[in-house]
Amino acid sequence: MICTCLSKCDFETCLQALAACEMAEIRLDTIPCNTAQTVQLFGQAKIPLIATFRPGGVSDAARFEALQTAINAGAAYVDIETDAPYLAALMQAARKTKCKIILSYHDFERTPDNGELQRIVAQMHALQPDFLKIATCAHSIADAERILSLYATEKNLLAFCMGKTGQYSRIKSLSLGAPFIYAAPDNGAATADGQLTVSELRMRNQE
Repeated sequence: MICTCLSKCDFETCLQALAACEMAEIRLDTIPCNTAQTVQLFGQAKIPLIATFRPGGVSDAARFEALQTAINAGAAYVDIETDAPYLAALMQAARKTKCKIILSYHDFERTPDNGELQRIVAQMHALQPDFLKIATCAHSIADAERILSLYATEKNLLAFCMGKTGQYSRIKSLSLGAPFIYAAPDNGAATADGQLTVSELRMRNQE
């Protein structure tokens, strides 16, 4: 399944874009939505939606409130960073509504070595999320292969590398067990370095 990442657009554009998606991530940090609009987005969606609000620009309290609103409105998934100060409270809110929890770890500078990766995975497992998401920056094919090797022992995993060198890890992750893959809309902005568009991804999958 392809999860289209919707970002850097207004509410109406986001709402219209959902009609062409089979699954979508709503980046609330870059889509200005008031409470009523957030409820409409997540409450009326006919496809699974992920609520995500990355740090920066607004307070943690505002991020928590927006994500909690999305959860209560009917978000299928919520993405929570491992270092979010409201992690425990938001996980509790998600479990009450049976919203699936994606616990996410990002490293935008490098890919940790095997030992550090295993420690990160163990720490994430201890919190008992529904899915682990690990996205790191690849400087070499070896970095990408190290991330992909996690699929040998992990289930409910979303692991891939950012950057051009890591692009193939996004595609390969599906065949290794990833439940879905993130992609940029054909006429919209990417949410991470190296993210393919929906059309590019479909074309690469056919090769």
